[in-house]
Amino acid sequence: MHAVCCHPPLFRIENFEYGSVIKSTDFHCAPVQNLMATLPYPHRHDFFHIIWIERGSGLHIIDSVKYDVRPGAIYFMAPGQVHDFDLSPDTEGYTINFSSEFFALQLQNKNLLSQIPVYDHDKRIQALYTEGRDADDIRATVKAIRTEYEDEQFRAQDMIRSYLFILLVKASRLGAPAGGVDAGNRMLLLFRRFQALLEEHFAGVQDPAEYARMLRTTERALNDAARRGGGATTAQMIRERVILEAKRLLAHSGAQVAQVGAQLGFEDPAYFSRCFKKHTGRTPVEFRNGIERMTE
Repeated sequence: MHAVCCHPPLFRIENFEYGSVIKSTDFHCAPVQNLMATLPYPHRHDFFHIIWIERGSGLHIIDSVKYDVRPGAIYFMAPGQVHDFDLSPDTEGYTINFSSEFFALQLQNKNLLSQIPVYDHDKRIQALYTEGRDADDIRATVKAIRTEYEDEQFRAQDMIRSYLFILLVKASRLGAPAGGVDAGNRMLLLFRRFQALLEEHFAGVQDPAEYARMLRTTERALNDAARRGGGATTAQMIRERVILEAKRLLAHSGAQVAQVGAQLGFEDPAYFSRCFKKHTGRTPVEFRNGIERMTE
């Protein structure tokens, strides 16, 4: 096991060029054996992370909880979670890394990943152990994702997104929380209530204090709940939800940039553009132009 001497490093998808080529900053798939001996552990990600184990043994630690590693195991991690490995040298499998935008934006899916059971904060599945037909089914879906990623045939991105959705639904059907979270935990319930309010009001309410008032709690308590449940502050989660909606509108509507900003509560188009670029590294126009290249 690896000792923690400081804060675990945070990795983005573009940081994962360890024995495999990064084709996109929104999706990456690679053999786990390419990564396990080269990445520093423990570490965190700012993306969703799935690991499928074909063979091998050992331990996988997610947020201080230990899970056995064995063939047929599949692990699901959300952004911000810390994980560590102690694996046998013969371990093989695949890692699948994807952003929330990759999953939701291009499919025009209004459901957040947190509403799929494997990533639901109350019912989250961290480790799922499969065998027999179930293992064969999961294995076939993972390999289909890998094949589409490698071959880059016509509309490969759409195929990957479809297989990824199928994988998450299959795992949700099979799984139940392992070492799960107590649904009665007040902090996590507060976070769930905040998520629901945020989804309803994000376009018009972007002040953490206002959400705290609506939930009849303190800003500090809400911030603690957001960090515990979502790995980010209340303000960060509000801004991320607003920016995700901006991306959706830019990708799937003909609205002008100023109109998109106005729909999300930005009276000044220049301020909206600055905020968007600060969060994404691209202006709204650059992002919209890039969407066409993502779907080629």
